[in-house]
Amino acid sequence: MTDSPGLDVTFTVSGEEDPVDLDRVRSFLQWASSRIDLRGELGIWLCTDDEIADLHVRYISVDGPTDVITFPASDPPDSEGYAGDIAVSVDTAARQAADVGHTTEREIAFLCLHGLLHLAGLDDQDDESRRTMLERQGELIVEFERICPGDWI
Repeated sequence: MTDSPGLDVTFTVSGEEDPVDLDRVRSFLQWASSRIDLRGELGIWLCTDDEIADLHVRYISVDGPTDVITFPASDPPDSEGYAGDIAVSVDTAARQAADVGHTTEREIAFLCLHGLLHLAGLDDQDDESRRTMLERQGELIVEFERICPGDWI
């Protein structure tokens, strides 16, 4: 189910196996993008902790892995062109999913959505904006699950 063909999502996956149902995550992100009015091309790299740690130190000057890093194309995002890239650590997502009691795939979808919201201009640099952003993420994923039921593997 896709309301927004306006977001073209391309995945790159480290490793030999897809850790998620890429079609479901793509549909979720396309649906969510229609709710936040974001269009264009989006690249998502599902990587390892080592790979995201390299990005983290190289671009943000912070040692160690993180869950998600967003690379916007421009500020504000292009209306129909390249929106940006998102890197998500599958390793970190798996640990966080176990901590909160849902599947790795749902956590990966949640983290991709976090990156998507950053591309749309939301920020989480202070407690208030982080709380607002996480609430919006929660609302969107729950609404998608209600409208498009199915299991996150």
